[in-house]
Formats: sequence, structure tokens, C-alpha cells
Amino acid sequence: MAFKYAWQGLVAMVKYEHNARIHLVAAGVAIVAGFLFEISAMEWCLIVVCIGLVISAEALNSAVEALADKITEERDPLIGRAKDLGATAVTLLALVAVVVGMIIFLPKIINLFC
Repeated sequence: MAFKYAWQGLVAMVKYEHNARIHLVAAGVAIVAGFLFEISAMEWCLIVVCIGLVISAEALNSAVEALADKITEERDPLIGRAKDLGATAVTLLALVAVVVGMIIFLPKIINLFC
């Protein structure tokens, strides 16, 4: 039954959260690039972990935002801080994922032109 609820959450996240769709597109690009460049098993592990962390952080951030919006629609400094911190977590993980992607893919892209 837990998988049913998790699936419903994933569907809702994709349906209602614009940033989640952006992260999923980026994940798709990384996966396609991984196949095209035939990355190693260790590189795949890093890519998969980064994708999992970013998507999970986005889900948690969306959950915080939904709960905060349910509590009050008025501006509240503590709720604002909670939302900001959630967004910061997603942004930091996304930046780390970009750096990991650059470390893995940039040398392979450069080798195409050398």
C-alpha cells in the first residue's frame, strides 16, 4: 500500500510542481548522455544518486510548501523561512548534481572535439 501512496505523490509532484518537471528533464538528459558516452559503473552510481537526491529533495520541499499553504495563506516569517530553507536544499543538491555532471561529462565532451 505504501507504494501506491508513493506513486500518487510522484504523479502529483510531476503534475503540479513545475520545478520537478525541470529536474526530471535534466535527469533524462543525464541518462541519455550516460548511454551515449558509455559512462562507467561508478559514474552511473554517481548520476543515479544525484538524480535520486534532487528528486527526493524536490518532493520534500513540495511537501513543506503544501503543508505551509494549508496552515495559512497569510505571510508568516517562520513559514517563509521554512519554504526558503526547503528551496535552498533543492538548489544546493541541484548545483552539486550539475558539478558531478560536469566532472563526468565535460572531459568526454572535450574529447569529441580533440
